[in-house]
Amino acid sequence: MVEAKLPRVAVCGLGGVGSELLKLIVERRLPIRLVAAADSKSSVFGELDPEAVLAGKSRGVLPGELGDPVVDGRPDVLVDVMSCDFETGEPSLSVMLAALESGASVVTANKVPLARCWNKLHAAARASGATIGYAGAAGAALPAVAVARSLARAERLLGFRGVLTGTTTFVLQQMMAGGTFAQAVTSAQELGIPEPDPAIDLGGWDTACKAVILANTIWPFDVELPDVSVRGIDESTNVSTAAGTVCLTARAHLVGDTCEIEVGPEELSREDPLAALKGRDKGIVFQGHAIGTVALTGGRSHPRGAAAAVLSDLLEAIGA
Repeated sequence: MVEAKLPRVAVCGLGGVGSELLKLIVERRLPIRLVAAADSKSSVFGELDPEAVLAGKSRGVLPGELGDPVVDGRPDVLVDVMSCDFETGEPSLSVMLAALESGASVVTANKVPLARCWNKLHAAARASGATIGYAGAAGAALPAVAVARSLARAERLLGFRGVLTGTTTFVLQQMMAGGTFAQAVTSAQELGIPEPDPAIDLGGWDTACKAVILANTIWPFDVELPDVSVRGIDESTNVSTAAGTVCLTARAHLVGDTCEIEVGPEELSREDPLAALKGRDKGIVFQGHAIGTVALTGGRSHPRGAAAAVLSDLLEAIGA
């Protein structure tokens, strides 16, 4: 491939997932031109060496002022792995919309903009002929989006149940082993499992966002986050069970010409494939007339796994 024709890629966000993504780009010798890299305080543009960007980030700051990754980088694909506000989806939402409106495709690991503004983002993509890759936003290392798409092409699915947040599985299992809620949350934070604000995970909102994304992937109902009934876990959650285990689950099913989604703690029997999840693992069970039940488990929460999911979407976006 001629170097001048290599796809131009901008990476916004150089925390755990963004840094792991750059490492994977180096390891895989991905045929791209990295033309922009930005964190929350600074950015760098030009013909960039991913290893040099990582070295600069390790020293604490990139060698430039905060710029516009779309205007200054002119990417063909913008990768969004920034931290964003849960209520607004910003700054990711605005950056993603600007990229799509410019004709650039977007790859994101941020669930909030998709859960709150699915229609707006996909309308912008359709208008410009761009694409949105979001496997990292709804399962990360668990390939839930890819499996959902594949099954939905085969038939109209009846529903799914999922344990989609490794944090809550870890905390509930620590509580079932005799620990307190506070102790379990502290242990999870020490291992780097939860979101920066653990209340997003523990309150069920991380799970709800992922369920909305998966529902919109398999059904044409344009579900939004306020449509979901959400209950989280706390110190009062009952973890006493002799029949199996307790998990925070998302449950989505068809109801006429729409779907309903509920999130909350649920007692699972020992025979349930979701009851076998351990620690940071996640899982999802799809139901359909023809396929019956299809279970997918694993994909433990970790920046490397999320980065691998983003890399897969990036490879698809550039046609590699």
